[in-house]
Amino acid sequence: MSAGHAAVSPSPNVRAASWIVVDGESGQTLVEHDADAERQPASLTKLMTAYLVLDALKHGTVRWDEKLTVDAADIGSVGNDEARMYLVPGQHVPVKELVLGLIAASANDAALVLAKRIGGSPEGFEQKMNAMAHQLGMNHTHYTTPSGITTQGNTTTARDLSVLALRLTNDFPEYYTFSSEQNFSYGAFRKRNKNWLLGKDPSVDGMKTGHTQAAGYCIVATAKRRQASPPMTRRVFAVVLGAPTANDRIAGAGSLLNYGFSTYNDQPAAGSSGAHVVTQRVQ
Repeated sequence: MSAGHAAVSPSPNVRAASWIVVDGESGQTLVEHDADAERQPASLTKLMTAYLVLDALKHGTVRWDEKLTVDAADIGSVGNDEARMYLVPGQHVPVKELVLGLIAASANDAALVLAKRIGGSPEGFEQKMNAMAHQLGMNHTHYTTPSGITTQGNTTTARDLSVLALRLTNDFPEYYTFSSEQNFSYGAFRKRNKNWLLGKDPSVDGMKTGHTQAAGYCIVATAKRRQASPPMTRRVFAVVLGAPTANDRIAGAGSLLNYGFSTYNDQPAAGSSGAHVVTQRVQ
């Protein structure tokens, strides 16, 4: 079974338009449903925004302790019904606080402020988003916003999001410092992380939720668990797009993660070439 082309196999009954389960160690697709259907990703867009911000931090073009000045033009487009951390013009906010707001609170105002710093403008940042999507092999993804609000042409697929999730995990494991936070606070503002699996399953440590009317309820969820035989730690990813309710996305992602861990296991790869691990269906 190759990455991206899973054999047909029984799977949980997930109420969503499309979904996929991927083994984090081998990168193999375990089971999928309409994983190449192009859909609005809502705030799952912020996974790419976070990737570019963390990449800039890695290369030293931005610093964690750098304070960004909030400009009225940067956040003027954020509506009252959008997720935000209630930034106000003239504030000087450390990059680390903005990254936490971006990931744990899904703050659209934080996304726009960070996008301007990294890309010089929203348009410049969108160019970087699309260039990185192409570089990562996200072949059915196109970005037109750093926040994920419904805009024409902002589309991706469950499979492409699994590619991004794997790369984000491998390239910037510090992402999980933020996505594992169950609660976010900034000034008087308080918000619970909408990835409710964090409170239900101690093996879950991320990654991101999203919701708009056009996208439905979406999530990229991941967990790490110890495998008994052969003994090793595994990571599994589940992407769920277009669930009808918030509960459906959480239940669907939880079921898919459990399915990935219980129905498959990892084995050391024979020889020195290829992947270090192969994923096999439990007999």
